[in-house]
Amino acid sequence: MTQGRFESRAYKSITKTRLRHLRDIADGLSIIHSKSIIHRDLHSGNILMKQYGNENTKYTRIGDLGLSKSATEADDNEIYGIIPYMAPEVLQGQKYTIKSDIYSFGMIMWEYMTGRRPFWDRAHDNELIIDICDGLRPPTVDIVAPEGYIELMKECWDPDQNKRPASGIKRAS
Repeated sequence: MTQGRFESRAYKSITKTRLRHLRDIADGLSIIHSKSIIHRDLHSGNILMKQYGNENTKYTRIGDLGLSKSATEADDNEIYGIIPYMAPEVLQGQKYTIKSDIYSFGMIMWEYMTGRRPFWDRAHDNELIIDICDGLRPPTVDIVAPEGYIELMKECWDPDQNKRPASGIKRAS
């Protein structure tokens, strides 16, 4: 079995393969959420890719569930995670929800299609937190993606968590 981190291998994939990996991530997130669990630290560093045996197929899985909590028990307002992947409401001190994970998934969608981490060119500091809370998102002008992809990605990172899809990937498949 060959394995490695998402960020070191994913950028070499062709678009069709990228979309399959994103669907795997979305399916995994859907399974986690169906059990009323919130990941709370979803970012590309927690996405694992595995290749079994001599198969050319790689499987993508969500890892590091160490900060995950039941949606019914996630009542603390502590902030966990990597700033560019954190939903604005979490950065503002609200509790994590399933919709916070959907926001993070939207950032992974952006990273996967551009080959860059969100806000790679900025310090991950209070200024970035303020800008994200004020609506700053990564640019989408140079992204080459299938029809509907950019719209779905923007829905996932909508500043209003009630406008985010319930599940990021049912629509992207």
